[in-house]
Amino acid sequence: MNDLLQEIKMLKGVLGAFVYTDKFGLVACEMPPSASFTVSSMERVGVFVKRFFGNQATVEFGVMSCEIRNNESLMLLKKIDDNATLITISGSEVSVPLVNMTTSMLIAELKAAVDLITEKPDLSGLQIKSQPGQAKMAPPQPTAQPSAALTPKAKVIDVEKLMGEGPFAPIARKLEDSMARAIGPVGSMVVRDCVEKWVTTGSPAKDRFGELMTLLLKEIGDSRLEEEFRQEVGSLLG
Repeated sequence: MNDLLQEIKMLKGVLGAFVYTDKFGLVACEMPPSASFTVSSMERVGVFVKRFFGNQATVEFGVMSCEIRNNESLMLLKKIDDNATLITISGSEVSVPLVNMTTSMLIAELKAAVDLITEKPDLSGLQIKSQPGQAKMAPPQPTAQPSAALTPKAKVIDVEKLMGEGPFAPIARKLEDSMARAIGPVGSMVVRDCVEKWVTTGSPAKDRFGELMTLLLKEIGDSRLEEEFRQEVGSLLG
């Protein structure tokens, strides 16, 4: 499958591409050697993709592709089948029609490659091309769920509403822009993920902004970029 992703990566302005499946997670990738494109960051994008295409409205309207754009990059999502998605990461200057045409031509071959994987439950032999600085991907492990009897009942906070409305919304937009500059196209998703974790442990109050900053800095993983991020948003979360 990586040879197909390599064809996409060769297009002018395309940084790379990877395939995420609902059952096995990340199954193939052709991404540049960068701290922005670790296995964990691509898996995080995959979780977002699964949520997006599983949304009731998305299903009802039969959405098969989506563009997510910020000032510096573009993420193109294209369904391969009901359980697999092709994610293409590009610079903002890329020719979207060319990428869409190329990926559409490759969908049938990608579908065949995905079918080979889904027909073989044991993924221990699957080789995903590792990039310098990236950890090798291990097969997904089941995570233990906390017992309902031991989990204290907490107030459920609508993260979408929190980040889109009210006094926290402009802060969220600034965080997303700054994180995108630090780690690339997945920045906005990383911020949303951190905010979700943050509100599960308490209210989104100003006196807890330091905790959110700690979560965000952990996702960057580069001391220079962490300092630049801190300087950009320090006045908001300090």
